[in-house]
Parts: sequence; C-alpha cells; structure tokens
Amino acid sequence: MGITRIGVQPVIGSTGPAPGQQTYVVGEVNGETETLSVAVGCVNDLSAGGNLNVVHWQGAGDNYRIYKAQEGVLGLIGESDGAVFLDTNLQPDLTQPPPNAG
Repeated sequence: MGITRIGVQPVIGSTGPAPGQQTYVVGEVNGETETLSVAVGCVNDLSAGGNLNVVHWQGAGDNYRIYKAQEGVLGLIGESDGAVFLDTNLQPDLTQPPPNAG
C-alpha cells in the first residue's frame, strides 16, 4: 500500500547558533517488504534545548522504520508501530541504510 502522506514539523523551544537541515524517509514494513516514502525535511537546531522534529505519516504498515540523512547518506534512527516519531537530535546509524539506498 505504501505511505500516503508524510510531513515533518519542527518544534522550537529555544534558538541556537546552528540551525541545520534535517531530511527524513520513512519505511513502511509489511512482513518482509519495506516500502519507502518520499523524503521530507525541515530546518531546526536540534542541539538547542527543547527543540525536536515531529515526523508524521499515514500508512497501513505493521511497523515503520525512520531514516535520517547525515551528509547526504540515510541511516536508521528508530522504529515505530504508530504514525509519529520524535527526533530529539538522534544520530543516524549509517550502517543500517534503507533498502535500495546504495
């Protein structure tokens, strides 16, 4: 089925000196198959206290994997069985890229 909508909303609790672009892709997992969303992004300084990004989507998967780009390379930052994920400055595991990201 795939993800039909995806978005990201920055939450800014304080301003910091280094706002940066964060890019996300969500993988919808159904059994052994993972279908990737389009990439979405926003600008936020996640190193500043209280700041986070809320990644949200609509899909019909059993589970979801959330990937974040670091210097243009996607790596896993977490999994969710719901349709929302909070990035509080999580660092991507670049040894776990999404399928077909090579």
